[in-house]
Amino acid sequence: MCLLVIAWPLPLSAETHRWTIVEGKSRAGFEAAYRWGSVAGASESPSGEVELDVEDLKQPVKGALTIRASTLHTWKAAWDKDVWGVLDAEHHPEISYRIEKIESSFPSLTENADVTLTIHGLLSIRGVERPASFMSRLRLRQGTLWVRGESYLKASDFAIPSLRYLLLFPTKDRVLATFDLILNKAP
Repeated sequence: MCLLVIAWPLPLSAETHRWTIVEGKSRAGFEAAYRWGSVAGASESPSGEVELDVEDLKQPVKGALTIRASTLHTWKAAWDKDVWGVLDAEHHPEISYRIEKIESSFPSLTENADVTLTIHGLLSIRGVERPASFMSRLRLRQGTLWVRGESYLKASDFAIPSLRYLLLFPTKDRVLATFDLILNKAP
């Protein structure tokens, strides 16, 4: 009997690192359309972190993003109050997303090269948690991670009532959720 053993080389420097979102350089927001236009809002202070191995994106990933609902701002103060109202920011002050897994177009990340991702996780708004996936781009540049993504969500899935423009025109149920994040490697 002959036993053949094949040794595959393992990456020497592959390891999971913790990356934290840089507030003030990151945004998370939404755009909701109504009959003659749209309303968009964003928070400039999302927080959170992700643990991943940039040299092996097939490895398990953990991460979370949190937005304080009261930090979402639109182009108009009256809209801000309406947004906070439909989100019930007083009773549900945080919007959160917990990453469950990612699917990447390439197995690793290199400096200044984009990798497309599908990020799968659980989104919680107004105390309602639902699965949500975001199409995204990830890039390593000068030692920081940049990730941008978006997904259409149904507001009614999260018990979010429509905003109303001039009290007459409701926003559509389909809302675009977006993020544009800069993450630094944690010490």
